[in-house]
Amino acid sequence: MSTTVCGQNGDIYKDTTCTSSQRAHDLLSRMSWTEKVKQLGGIRQVLGENMSFNKTNFDIFNEAQNGNIGYGNQFNPAIPALQLVNELRENQTASGLGIPYVLVTDSINGIYLFNGTLFPSTLSMASSFNVPLYGEVIASIREECKAIGINWVLSPELDVVTDPRYGRVGETYGEDPYLNGEFGLKYVQTIQEKDENGYRKVAATIKHFVYGWEAGGVNTAHQYGGINHVYNDMLPPFIKTISEGNPASLMVSYASLDRVPMSANKFMLQRVLRDDLEFEGIIMSDAGALNDLAGEFRIAQTSQDAAILAVKAGMQMELSPGEESATQTLVNVTNDAEITALVSNATFKILELKFNLGLFDLPLPSVGNATKVLRAPAHLEAARNISRESIVLLQNDGLLPLQNTSHTVAVLGPYASIIDPGSYAPHSTADKTHGNSLLQSLQHALGSKNIIHEPGVDFLDLTNRTGITSAVTAAKSADLAILSVGSLSVYSSDPLYDKRTDGEFFAHADLGFPGLQQELIDAVLDTGVPTIIVLSGGQAFVLNNSTLRANAILHTFLAGEYTADSVVEILSGQVNPSGKLPISLPQANGAFPVAYNWLPSDNHGGSSGSPIYGSSAWQFPAITIEPPMAFGFGLSYTSFNMSAEVKEVKTEGGDPAFEVSVNVTNTGSVAGKEVVQLYFRQSLSTIELPVKRLVRFAKVGLGAGQSEVVTFVVPQVEMGYYLNMEWTLEKGSYTFYVGSSSKSADLQEWDVTIE
Repeated sequence: MSTTVCGQNGDIYKDTTCTSSQRAHDLLSRMSWTEKVKQLGGIRQVLGENMSFNKTNFDIFNEAQNGNIGYGNQFNPAIPALQLVNELRENQTASGLGIPYVLVTDSINGIYLFNGTLFPSTLSMASSFNVPLYGEVIASIREECKAIGINWVLSPELDVVTDPRYGRVGETYGEDPYLNGEFGLKYVQTIQEKDENGYRKVAATIKHFVYGWEAGGVNTAHQYGGINHVYNDMLPPFIKTISEGNPASLMVSYASLDRVPMSANKFMLQRVLRDDLEFEGIIMSDAGALNDLAGEFRIAQTSQDAAILAVKAGMQMELSPGEESATQTLVNVTNDAEITALVSNATFKILELKFNLGLFDLPLPSVGNATKVLRAPAHLEAARNISRESIVLLQNDGLLPLQNTSHTVAVLGPYASIIDPGSYAPHSTADKTHGNSLLQSLQHALGSKNIIHEPGVDFLDLTNRTGITSAVTAAKSADLAILSVGSLSVYSSDPLYDKRTDGEFFAHADLGFPGLQQELIDAVLDTGVPTIIVLSGGQAFVLNNSTLRANAILHTFLAGEYTADSVVEILSGQVNPSGKLPISLPQANGAFPVAYNWLPSDNHGGSSGSPIYGSSAWQFPAITIEPPMAFGFGLSYTSFNMSAEVKEVKTEGGDPAFEVSVNVTNTGSVAGKEVVQLYFRQSLSTIELPVKRLVRFAKVGLGAGQSEVVTFVVPQVEMGYYLNMEWTLEKGSYTFYVGSSSKSADLQEWDVTIE
């Protein structure tokens, strides 16, 4: 019986019987210093608009940084882009040591090119609170990415966002660390599944380490520090995905933490990330972040100084979007033993990932297979299903579901005729190939003759009010008004980009509606015509008292191609809404923190003997301590009753735990889905802790009159917290809260003791 020995058939790095580590070590030993440095960078913007390709520029960049490659402009069609990039990849492997590119792109709504399935954005899908269904979506995205050669995605985004002014909220899973961790882990585990040959299908990147508590909601602003804050509020999703998902890479944020830019923050990248969290993957920069060390932050004098700082802090790969990378300057740094060792280790990690992905062994993706996989029926069905569950019904006075669909409907507002998908979505508002706008979906459902369309106002313009009169006239002549308003988030090449008010590089000084949209809302509601407001955008809005006069309000967040169809299904009652808010909606501009898990001292308000004692910290105007539209809130067309029992049990490993059994009954007359949410609070602790923390949730579907028992087992150790980087579980009294949202009025409570 013969045994295959690694390398007996030739060069180790070419031998598929060898491990990825063995192959990477062998290849590394054959590389020159220049070849090693080149692997740390790449060419992210290969294609410009309309499939333009500048070979001269490509060759210049490729000579200096050729570890990775990206498709570039996301409005290009997938199949022609695949054909061109396949040629570039073939040329790359035909020269020198034949080291292939790894193709890296963003992937929030799906593939990063036209003609794939367009899913809702991350925040929208988080509002489904349906992790298994989300797994089906990510499996679809994975297969479409792989079909067009995308080996490595810059997702999921695990930023725990608590400032609603932040423009990138729509790319996240919202304000809760536990919810972020559950969805983020599902993304990583699903996207990184292995194929039949043991190769990882697609590599994931968890990001941004660490971010989400930026000053004033500004995109690159500094992060509030404090190690207990970082560990308890910002790191939990990273800790979960690293320990249970083994993500291939991690992207460091643009920002500084405690005045130290994260790209050069050795304490966070080495002491915390490597040593404490035991992260073993590749640490990469955000796009252009290393050059910021010598620019915006002024902690380095030159790009080379910046690269040295970053590499010594732990950086291993640089993303540079169409500019010269900082790491390419390291080709001239040959007399620094620490740098040479760190670059060699970084190159090894990148090579090892390429072997794990099968890039040296598997054929390039074919056009034929890509044509079959893109927009496959199962993928479209997943998009439709997640869209149905991702819309949140915020208010309903009984108008919905509509009892009569033969109405004449005035469809108003600037968002009625477009899909508002998010700034990382491969969708143009000028392209109607895939998906319907709300106007189109209503026309299909009700007939064009029953629809009167008037946009009323522009997305952003503050001067032209003439359309408001036309919108009011349309509303008065109709039986029902549907008003579509919000905040625009589109890609930089979109024809409406100059009207964009949401997404990366944007912050919201005002969480009201941009332009003259509030005037339009007020004027339409003044008519007295029954009105439904449909919100669009990756953010929370302040809904003032005038807006709350609407008969019904829905939030769609950032849309996929089936979002508008799903809205119409909900309006007509074909679908019962089941989405829940992944972010809380503030009651006033500046009333922060608004996230449900605030610290007690953040929201005390009033004083003993004050006539307004008991109000929130923002007393003028007086608003409630808890926002009415808080995290986890969302209405249904049916009603649910919950009753629970809590008992002490042992886990399979014998550790003490609490078992919370919740009997959920649909007490209404129609089928529906409810999200059972379990929170807890510690009565007395060494440091200040939130008023409540989500620890479990589950979505359950029930027919009218049906009941089901949902059982949560919570090991007691999970009810602790971090104290100076150490996990701490304290004895004493705790309270469990079970209900349909984070609001106290929606929760029942049970006291337990940890002894």
